[in-house]
Amino acid sequence: MSRALACLSALFASLSLFAACAAAQVGQTPAAPRFERGGSVEADGAEIFDRILYLPVTLNGRGPFMFVLDTGAGAMSAVDYSVAESLALRQALIASGGGAGEDIIQIFSADSVAISMPGLGFDARPVVSIPLHRMDPHWGKQKDGLIGGDLLSVVVTCIDYERERITFRDTAGYAYEGAGERIPIQIFGGHLFLETEVLLYGTDTPVEGLFMLDTGVRITTFNAPFSKRHALAKQSPSTIEGVTGFGLGGVSRGIVGRVRGVRLGTFLVENPVVDFSTDEGGALADTSFSGIIGADFLSRFHVVLDYARSRIYLEKNRSFGEPFEFDMCGIRFEMLGERFDVFKVFSVFSGSPASAAGIEAGDMVLKIDGRGTGGFTREKLREYLQREGKTVRFTIKRGDETREVTVRLRRLV
Repeated sequence: MSRALACLSALFASLSLFAACAAAQVGQTPAAPRFERGGSVEADGAEIFDRILYLPVTLNGRGPFMFVLDTGAGAMSAVDYSVAESLALRQALIASGGGAGEDIIQIFSADSVAISMPGLGFDARPVVSIPLHRMDPHWGKQKDGLIGGDLLSVVVTCIDYERERITFRDTAGYAYEGAGERIPIQIFGGHLFLETEVLLYGTDTPVEGLFMLDTGVRITTFNAPFSKRHALAKQSPSTIEGVTGFGLGGVSRGIVGRVRGVRLGTFLVENPVVDFSTDEGGALADTSFSGIIGADFLSRFHVVLDYARSRIYLEKNRSFGEPFEFDMCGIRFEMLGERFDVFKVFSVFSGSPASAAGIEAGDMVLKIDGRGTGGFTREKLREYLQREGKTVRFTIKRGDETREVTVRLRRLV
């Protein structure tokens, strides 16, 4: 067994969510796709929100439900607990585990779900049921389910991030005709893995790593053991530490900084902002792989996922050379309400402009520069708070007190 496959075997055994998915899938036939017209369909209603891919799908003829196209979901597609209940699916507890974050969740198998979208359908097959909606306030958008490796492995998926188009093609007879680069991948437990090089500041010697390709993660993240072993955060020109994500396992913490570059095939992604995880439990504390290549990298390409041939294709789009930026304010928001338009401060990065201005976790943000929070999506707010040197006025409510707080944005990493 190769070193990479040995690592993947250890990974599969150590992450109970992935193992549970595979256990539930034992004995199941492949998810044969049904194309209504020819062997290709462009996903109607697909959108890219904050770099994450969303698709409206129907389940057993009901919906639409908003699903994330998630290469990190593993061997099976998934639905939220509430969706499984609304469809009256039979459920059985198969494991307790998690993903990013250190909390433990319950994982259920749920059967007889026919997943379809206009022009493409799949026969009824089992899914897993997990608490996806717990992440919604941190993502600013509802996720009813995940399209996982069981479905993605039986089609070729073409993702045009620039035009917000997702096209599914029949694997039979498929031949890539673009100008991109073919990059070999390894598939284990329904996940895609790529061996790559990480270039550090202050040295010409790269660090090799095995990374998972995950369209469902927004920021590229290095697992805590890999980061510590190579002292990656210490080699970043600047860093800031705090809450960096919220996954199935709850809060993830890390040190946000930069590396000199990451090589994907022959492509060199230069000076990216990355998260050096400091989690002590969950997927990001795993020692058997190095980290996750997320949508911040993938969105700079036209991406073709060809599971059947164990390869992907990457072709640069116009955003490839744009500089990577991170939040310049220091607030991590929790977006509440049915429309995610009630903004609560979830955490504040120590040493950030928001911290210096006295903003604290638990504060409610009523207005931003005089505009109600309903005028901002998570995506628009992220862009608004990445304008170096600009001054932003927050109207904050803490208990019974309402006050104005001015924050001057500056680059943190």
